[in-house]
Amino acid sequence: MPLTDAQIAARQAWVLDTLERRMSIVEGLVGNARLPLDWLGAQRQARSFLGYAGPSTRPSPDPLAAAFGDHVAALQAVEMQATEELSTVDPEALADARSRLGLRLALVGKGGAGKTVLSSTLARILARRGRKVFAADLDTCPGLAFSLGVPVTDAGLPDEALEEAPAAPYGWQLAAGLTPDEAVERFGAVGPEGIRFLGLGKIGAVDKDQARRSVAAVRQILQGFSAADTDVVADLEAGPTTPFENYHDFSTDVVVVVGPAWRSAMTARRLLPMVGDRRMTIVANRFRDEPDHPSLVPAIRVPNDPDLTQAEREGRSPFEACPDSPAVQAIGHLADLLLAQLASG
Repeated sequence: MPLTDAQIAARQAWVLDTLERRMSIVEGLVGNARLPLDWLGAQRQARSFLGYAGPSTRPSPDPLAAAFGDHVAALQAVEMQATEELSTVDPEALADARSRLGLRLALVGKGGAGKTVLSSTLARILARRGRKVFAADLDTCPGLAFSLGVPVTDAGLPDEALEEAPAAPYGWQLAAGLTPDEAVERFGAVGPEGIRFLGLGKIGAVDKDQARRSVAAVRQILQGFSAADTDVVADLEAGPTTPFENYHDFSTDVVVVVGPAWRSAMTARRLLPMVGDRRMTIVANRFRDEPDHPSLVPAIRVPNDPDLTQAEREGRSPFEACPDSPAVQAIGHLADLLLAQLASG
């Protein structure tokens, strides 16, 4: 069924509002940029938003064509300004700033591969090292809060963080005037080591629509979260559906988690093309003596660990229950690798 004039107008208005929100975030970063880390954050955010904009294929009579063109030109100008500012920075100072730049990480894989335990333990390791961490659960059958040690709730974002937007996914989005950073500060649950946590909420008997109302807003928060010194660790829903829908679009790094079963490998192979041009790290999880899957050579192998399995059965965080176990130590090596890759640019 073709869209009505009113629906077309609503979509155009929503797109224009989205472009304005993104430029407001970038302009705020530039206006407050003083240090190399600030400019690294502004550069990354501009590049990220440019990735969303993409090349315009709209015909010139389209009322959005000019807006897209202006938006892309403005983002390119910010990227160029940040690059010029960083070119004047002493190499040692720039390397130090890169070492403090936060990760933008998504974890994907088949159900049962161990994404959530990896996500939560990785977040705890990063936070214990003194880094700021924002953890996000993009699964409507959530488990990340439980694994992190954050009080579990079925609710997503509260009503005050949302507003109706007929053209947005499921008809809701982040409330006007609320920036992504403010949303994390105001509505993120605080976990161990000061980790901030947000999730979609759970589709259940209490309110089947609450998680749907939070989808667009949580994605807007991830896309526009601009704290340069904070690591973002997001646990995506198991399987290829949300990666296919580009829920990992906020990230610069993607960890593909694969277990020893052939079905896990099959899902991982389906996920690889969806990662796109992001930096990809394959993690083999819960392996005993099984060989690597063909074409899925892991950068890190996390062994099958009875202590970690027992912690999961007891509902305890592996980071607290067995911090010296082989699996937790391997996840620490994953943290080292991801940070080294980020620092190398």
